[in-house]
Amino acid sequence: MKIGEKLKLRRKKAGLTQEQVAEKMNITRQTLSNWEVGKNYPDIDSIIELSRIYQLSLDELLLGKIYFKGALTLNKKISEVEIQNLITSRYPSANHLKELNGGLVSQTYSFHANNGRYVFQVGNRLEVYEKERWVYNQFNHLLPLRNVIEISVENDITYSISNYFEGDKLFDLNSQELLDTCPSIMKTLELLETIDVPEENGYGRYDNTGQGAYPTWEDFIKAVYNENIYNWQALEQNGLDSSVVKHALQELQKYINSVSLSKKNIIHGDLGSFNLIAKNGQITGIIDWSLSLYGDHLYDKANILFWNEDKLQPLIHRITEKYINSPETKEKIYCYILRIGLEEIYNTVVLNEIGYDIEWVANRLQKVINDFL
Repeated sequence: MKIGEKLKLRRKKAGLTQEQVAEKMNITRQTLSNWEVGKNYPDIDSIIELSRIYQLSLDELLLGKIYFKGALTLNKKISEVEIQNLITSRYPSANHLKELNGGLVSQTYSFHANNGRYVFQVGNRLEVYEKERWVYNQFNHLLPLRNVIEISVENDITYSISNYFEGDKLFDLNSQELLDTCPSIMKTLELLETIDVPEENGYGRYDNTGQGAYPTWEDFIKAVYNENIYNWQALEQNGLDSSVVKHALQELQKYINSVSLSKKNIIHGDLGSFNLIAKNGQITGIIDWSLSLYGDHLYDKANILFWNEDKLQPLIHRITEKYINSPETKEKIYCYILRIGLEEIYNTVVLNEIGYDIEWVANRLQKVINDFL
């Protein structure tokens, strides 16, 4: 979602007109309008003021993160003091505790200890941290991955401690730094394509032992319209017009024969500006493998294309140019984008999981369909 789109959506959700917001901020309506259509962008002080007016955190305002219908599925939020105590119980010399941005579910901090730097993460389920460790043990000789040093459960609080990657998330790079990093990002995508995965491990999202849930890749893609697996009946009961979902399901079934697999790949499942770490134009780390799966490497590219982050437009251009090079590939990626959007809607609306703004997701899904048709 582009920044202007987010600002406009947040204003509408707050029930405010452009004139009302402009008056509160002592700016012209045209200035606000220019922000919302992307002609220019607010400075940091204006962003902070907007977050106050819309009663949102900066994460909610800029990243599109919301609790849909007020549903709160985060694990117990713990204070910074509690986090400090947990860390110092393991690392008595720990210092320089710093919160890291970008977590949709977990609280993440970095700290220094014993002449090293580490990452503390809390808020995810035990199996998520175990999966991260499994991925590291399997692929750290091929990919820049965090070593999960410790996983602990104390007083119903589950946390992990990992090695720290030097560098910044793509989200924190400026435009020139991102342009300089694009070649390394493309090489990272190509590297993921080369990794061999055992056929006997199944397909689709895999668990903390590396076992996929589906017998074939096609079964994973088709599952989203299998009524025994996805109960779409609950959509409108939870307040979402189901027309876009019905249209997307029809489109996916229409083009499903485009889905085929010649080589089984490992797929990160959530590549974007918060899960790639870079320094001096090189990717130094790939983090958060909780949504990783086995299947077609194009699924990762489709994910980047679906979310269409404003920050990643130079990368999106390169992916489109390199990978959408035939009608067959275009149809296949179209199917993957449809499934990604449908999955996000299902998880957020039906399962009440924490997710991104559902109105934006539905509108994005409809735009993808309109553009393809």
